[in-house]
Amino acid sequence: MARPRAHSGADTPKEPHSVSLKVLRLSRPSLSYQYPLPAANTKISSKASLSSSAENVDNQFILTPHLTLPPTFGSAYVGETFACTLSANNELPEDTARVITSVRIVAEMQTPSQVSSLDLEPSDTNPNDGLQKGQSLQKIVRFDLKEEGNHILAVSVSYTETLMGNDLQAASGRVRTFRKLYQFVAQPCLSVRTKSSELAPLEVDNKSLGPYGKTRLLRFALEAQLGNVGDGAVVIKKTHLNPKPPFKAMSLNWDLERPDGADTPPPTLNPRDVLQVAFLVEQEEGQQEGLEALQKDLRRDSRAVLGQLSIEWRSSMGDKGFLTTGNLLTRKRV
Repeated sequence: MARPRAHSGADTPKEPHSVSLKVLRLSRPSLSYQYPLPAANTKISSKASLSSSAENVDNQFILTPHLTLPPTFGSAYVGETFACTLSANNELPEDTARVITSVRIVAEMQTPSQVSSLDLEPSDTNPNDGLQKGQSLQKIVRFDLKEEGNHILAVSVSYTETLMGNDLQAASGRVRTFRKLYQFVAQPCLSVRTKSSELAPLEVDNKSLGPYGKTRLLRFALEAQLGNVGDGAVVIKKTHLNPKPPFKAMSLNWDLERPDGADTPPPTLNPRDVLQVAFLVEQEEGQQEGLEALQKDLRRDSRAVLGQLSIEWRSSMGDKGFLTTGNLLTRKRV
């Protein structure tokens, strides 16, 4: 007779955990839509398809004053802050003699280039107090999305499960842990294309070279095309060029001071819209910082570093977005 095979630990059924983990993305609600019926339809009231029954609602307007929560995860965009709540729930039945204590949640974000540990809010919760049956321990994590591609939110939960005896003393206990992974893709919200053009240099007097000495200050025009490649409209709140010394920059956009003192509202970009912005970049007179590096760059490859472009925007419901480009270079001199 053949000898029976010994059972390994992997063959035994795994006992379900007493604590469950729920992850919910935190995002702003949006205005709900309604689809009014044609006024020519006399058999059905035009208010039958409206989302709001108030008397002052325009039955010909598609947006309503009601807010609706997003039904799905939605899109995650580079430049925005990803936020979600982590909820560890005690799933023990009421008639059990087991108790849950020392619940601990640890989270990290795996991006295409690195792994970052995440701070949890609030951080003043004492896990040693225990988690009563039916209660939850909730934490909030936030992470600034700076890279395109796959992101993985890894959440680890550990807790102590104790079996209580008839005398309400601990009979046995064990530490249990599990880990869950949640994957999403961060995609760009704005596309940025830049182009620089060299302008005629500005000649200024240089007293150190004598009465006829002149210094030629470099001048460039920097143009950028901002394209909305996301799914919703955004408002461009600010575009700022952070110049690299010895350059200074002046915006030529809607925030430029007008002679009449009127303010121009920030532009709104609908999906697939493109906005053209421009800056005047000039070498600052008498600025010695960065001058040696500029001359070295021009001698080496006939190109100069102008600076970095920073863009701030808000979504239709007020979500903030921020994007900073790399160093912007001039064209090679012929």
